[in-house]
Amino acid sequence: MDKAIQNLIKKAQTQAKCVTFLNTPDQLKDFYLSNLENYTEWRALASIDDWLPVDREFLQEFRVKLDAKKIPTRVIMKSSGLQFEPQGLQFRSVKTIPDSYTFRSSIDILDNKILVMNPHMSVLGLVIESEALIDVFRDMFDMLWTSLPEQTV
Repeated sequence: MDKAIQNLIKKAQTQAKCVTFLNTPDQLKDFYLSNLENYTEWRALASIDDWLPVDREFLQEFRVKLDAKKIPTRVIMKSSGLQFEPQGLQFRSVKTIPDSYTFRSSIDILDNKILVMNPHMSVLGLVIESEALIDVFRDMFDMLWTSLPEQTV
């Protein structure tokens, strides 16, 4: 998956239509917070272990903010990420996959955007605004979600 994301970054650099680059942690945080009032749902395929070094405190606070805004949030993560999962969030559901999956990127699927984040690449985040891609990512996430067992956090 990481190789595919690297190829996507290369393509986006030459065809920047509907693509925004986030190069710094501050840009990433601004992206997350800028539309907090407008989100209606949040889906994420997350590599929490790779997100934490960017800004652990912000990640935890943002999860609480989503919940306080009553934004339904569904997250699929590696089992190792459960140790960082905040307790008591009413609008957050988590399912896990085995740690044997080695992806290091996180993909957030929002109402009108996709964010691909990987702190190990030259671009920290890649925001894609394409209805066709959003539909594909949303459907792929939903298929995976329904195939995974319920998780007790």
